[in-house]
Amino acid sequence: MKKAWFIASFVLSLTAPTLLYPLVKDHLDQTNYENRTLASFPELSLANLEQIPVQFEAFYNDHVPFKNLFVRAKTKIDLELLGESSVSTVTVGKDNWLFYTVEEKGEDALADYQRTNLYTDDEIAAIGGQIRDAKEWLDARGIRFFVFEAPNKETIYGEYMPDKIRTYGEQSRLDQAIPQLREMGLPIQDLKPALLEAKENWQIYYKYDTHWNQLGSFVGSQEIAQALTGTSIPLSDLTVAESGTCSGDMARMLNLAGEYSDDVEYVIADYLPEIQFERTEENDQGTFAVFESNAPNDRTLLLVGDSFSQGLKYYLPKLYQTSVFATFDTYESWMLDRYQPDDFVYLTVERNQDKFERIGEIVKGGTAAAKAGETEEEG
Repeated sequence: MKKAWFIASFVLSLTAPTLLYPLVKDHLDQTNYENRTLASFPELSLANLEQIPVQFEAFYNDHVPFKNLFVRAKTKIDLELLGESSVSTVTVGKDNWLFYTVEEKGEDALADYQRTNLYTDDEIAAIGGQIRDAKEWLDARGIRFFVFEAPNKETIYGEYMPDKIRTYGEQSRLDQAIPQLREMGLPIQDLKPALLEAKENWQIYYKYDTHWNQLGSFVGSQEIAQALTGTSIPLSDLTVAESGTCSGDMARMLNLAGEYSDDVEYVIADYLPEIQFERTEENDQGTFAVFESNAPNDRTLLLVGDSFSQGLKYYLPKLYQTSVFATFDTYESWMLDRYQPDDFVYLTVERNQDKFERIGEIVKGGTAAAKAGETEEEG
């Protein structure tokens, strides 16, 4: 009898969620919190017959009944009982600060923080060769070239990282490399000093997100403005106001966007109010955009970067009559002929090591070169 009851209970535990789910799913959170497109139901055809089992398994895993509920419960248990995140790329720090400590080839934020991935002299020389190659290629087209490095959040807010994650040495690989590259006469700027200074007065990175916030973006934009135009405006000269609360991408990775939603959103209302700009071109994802403004500077800017570059769209278009923004996924070298930029800015965040080490290849080769590096790493 006990055996039969055990078997019945086991079968019920497997089937009940699937049977119950259609009745309650409209009342449950079904948001996709993963940074990818979920698998779709497989095509039921003879041509696809061999692939149906694998595709259905992927579909079921992505759409399993009560998935978000179970994931959220597991995350909370891990945080409350173990003090750890159930998502390997998210580290939960002090006061619930979240850090994107991705650890993989070509992007190793944990090694950046722990300072265990320093460059050799030969590696720095190779990076210098990449930057020089890009500069000379753009110089031949009459385009000025600038490289900027934005620090990872844990580089600026390391005091919120868990004590158990140790650091080794005083210098990171960028602390080590950037001064040497500048000594070679290369056009590279480190945004870290300005951000550390601004941090003393404002919160400049999101608490639950991987990126700098509006204030951090502004500080970065003014460092870029100073290098490109010779002028900038201190954040202290402007009005900073709170505009509500927000969550972030890492909170969504943990399925805890509702619980982690008390971060402060800021806005700067009086930055060059006399200059207006409008978006004249944009792709569906917003990862490519062109802006036109009434700025007195009649030059054209092309800015290529990772997701950190997106926050600069609020400020840099006020400095040029034409500004073109492209991510590494959308940049193509033909844009140089179409938009005829006078200035080319290449921006990466510290952890995006691959895009830093292959600057020349990407500037000259565009998206194909960027993706070729990713393919080599995966292979």
